[in-house]
Amino acid sequence: FFHVYKTGVVRSPFEYPQYYLAEPWKYSILSAYMFLLILLGFPINFMTLDVTIQHKKLRTPLNYILLNLAFANHFMVLRGFTI
Repeated sequence: FFHVYKTGVVRSPFEYPQYYLAEPWKYSILSAYMFLLILLGFPINFMTLDVTIQHKKLRTPLNYILLNLAFANHFMVLRGFTI
């Protein structure tokens, strides 16, 4: 978890940039990709929840599993962590 240097000094990964893992431009691409997932994930999950609640014909056991996945993914998009 912590990087130990030859001098024995332990540096926290939260205090210093971790350039030995990847170049800074790769972090920028990753953050843009994550933002795109959030931007697309919120309306898709909301529509899945809304359509399943409105139409009673869609309330089958398999759709309850999909509804549960959409609900959990909605929390991931909004909060960044699982339930």
